[in-house]
Amino acid sequence: MRRTLSAFATSSLVALAGCAQEPTIDPNGIDGLDAVEDGEVVEEGKADDFLSATAREFVIGGTTSVTLEAEYASRTEAERLARVAELVSLKQVAISWFLNLYLVDKEHEDSNASWGGFGAMAKNGDLESANIRRVGTTLTYQFDFEQVIAGRVDLMSRLPTMQGPTLPDGTRARTFVLQMGKPTNTQLAQLETNHEWYRQAPFEAWNPTTQPASAREDLTLTIRPEHESVDAWLDYPRLFEDGVLDIDVHLGWDYHANYHQVHAQEMYTWLRARGFTAPVSSFSSLDRTSGAFTRNIVANGRNIRVEVRLFWGHAGGSTDPDTSAGGRLLEADMRDSLAHRDVIVYGGHSGPFYGFALANWRMTDEGDLDDSELASVQMPSDRYQIVVADGCDTYQIGAAFGRNPAHPDLANLDVVTTTSFSDASEPTTIQDFITRLIERDSRGRHRPQTVRTFLRDADDNAGYGFHTMYGMHGIDDDLRLHPYADREMMGEACAANSDCGDLGNLCIRNSRSTPRYCTAACTDTSGCPDGWTCRQIASSSARTIYGNACVRN
Repeated sequence: MRRTLSAFATSSLVALAGCAQEPTIDPNGIDGLDAVEDGEVVEEGKADDFLSATAREFVIGGTTSVTLEAEYASRTEAERLARVAELVSLKQVAISWFLNLYLVDKEHEDSNASWGGFGAMAKNGDLESANIRRVGTTLTYQFDFEQVIAGRVDLMSRLPTMQGPTLPDGTRARTFVLQMGKPTNTQLAQLETNHEWYRQAPFEAWNPTTQPASAREDLTLTIRPEHESVDAWLDYPRLFEDGVLDIDVHLGWDYHANYHQVHAQEMYTWLRARGFTAPVSSFSSLDRTSGAFTRNIVANGRNIRVEVRLFWGHAGGSTDPDTSAGGRLLEADMRDSLAHRDVIVYGGHSGPFYGFALANWRMTDEGDLDDSELASVQMPSDRYQIVVADGCDTYQIGAAFGRNPAHPDLANLDVVTTTSFSDASEPTTIQDFITRLIERDSRGRHRPQTVRTFLRDADDNAGYGFHTMYGMHGIDDDLRLHPYADREMMGEACAANSDCGDLGNLCIRNSRSTPRYCTAACTDTSGCPDGWTCRQIASSSARTIYGNACVRN
C-alpha cells in the first residue's frame, strides 16, 4: 500500500493577538475595513462549492462503454439495463482512479513517474453519467460522463491538449487522451477495503507505456474551466452557538521520523505558549484520555471556551500504531471526533482514495479510514462542522464527505484539502489554522478571517519545492455577510464605525456629497439584504481600497 508524504508546512501567520498594537490593514483584504473610518464606495469601473487561492476546478467530459457478460444475451432488456447501471457505477471508479494517476504529481522513485504529473486531482464519486445507449445489437453500452477535477490555474496549458468541439457558450473545448487500464467486470467489483482491484498490479502504479495496447483503453476527454466559487466566512455563529469551540487534532503514523510523536510534542508546547491550559503537567503524561487544552476568547461580546484535544499513536501504549489493537483504537477516536466535534483536523499520510492513515499500514490493516468509509461514518446532521485533511493529495476527501447522509452535498460541512504534495517536516499549518480560527484583534476581540485568507497563507508559506494548493469544499453555503454583521443597524445614520456595532460593521458614504450610514463587510452581493450590492470600499483620505461592504442601491 502506497501512502504519500503528508502534512502542511507553512511559516508563521499573524500571531494570536493580545499584543497592544495597531491592527494590520491588508489592502487586498476585507478585515482592513475595521480600521477605516472614512470609508467611501468605489465608483463602478474604477478597480480592477470549491475555493482555492492558487488552484481552480475544471470539468472533464467524455464517452466510454461497458460490456455485459455473455450470459446476458438471453436476458430481458430490463435485466441487461440493471446490470449496465451496476457496471457504469464501477467504471466511474476506474475512470477516477486512472485519471488521478495521470494528473497527480509523482515522486521520482515512483515506477510511473514519467507518466503524467500535472499537479491536479479528480473528485472520486463526483462523476456524472448520462445517455446510456446500446451499441447496435451487441452487449456493449456507451455512456457520456463528466468529472470535476482541481489543479493549477494554468492546468489547461500544462496538459498536452488539442482543440476540441465548440461548447454551448460558443467557446472551443480542449481535448486530451487518457490511456487507462482495462480491468475486467469481475475485477471492477473487487472493492473490499484495503483489497480493492486498484491496489493490485498493474493498476496500483499504472504506467501505460509499459503495457501492451490490448491492455489499454484510450479515452479522449474534453476539459473546460468550472464555475469559480467566491470567498466567504466560516459560520462562526454556529461554531460558537453552544459557547464551546471543540477541536480534535489527529496525527497519523509517519515512517520518516516518527512525526506523529514529534508533532504531538510540538503541539503540546505550542498550545501552552499560546495561552491554553494543558490538561496535564507534562507531555509524557498526555494521552488520549487526558482531556482538552482550554482557553477563552471573546467573540461578538460572548465568552467562548476553546478546547483542543490531541490524538496520536503511542509506541508501546494502548494506541500503539504498529498493532491492530492500537490501530482500531486510533480509528475509533477519529470516528468519535467526526461524530461529536466542531472541528476535526488530520495531519498525516494520505493520497488518492486513501483517506486518513492513522496507524502503521506496513504492520496492520487496522487504523485507516479510507475515502470509501467517510461516506458512511457517523456525523451529526444538525451541526456545522469543519474538517481539515492535512496531507498530500487529499482533494478527493471533500467529495467523500459530500456523500455522507449527515452532510449531503457538504451541507453544513467545510472540508479543507490539498491538490498536490505537502511537506511533513512541521505541524505549522495545523497551528496556523487554529490561529486563524480564534484570531483576535489588538483589543482582544475575535476577528473572523475569510476562507481565502487562510488558503492564501497556507499556499504562500508551503515548504521549498512544494506547490500544495489548498482548497475548501462546501464554501458555497458559507457566509457572504460578515458573521457579526448587525443587520438591524444597516442603513441607520452614523458618524463612526462604533455607531454601527462591533467588528465587521462600519460607517460609509456613497460619495462625499451623501450622508453616512451603517453597513457591514461582505464578499458577494448574495450576502447583502435586498436592495443592497456588495461593492469595494476605499478610504477617502488614503484613496486606498480596503475591502468590500454592502452598499445601499
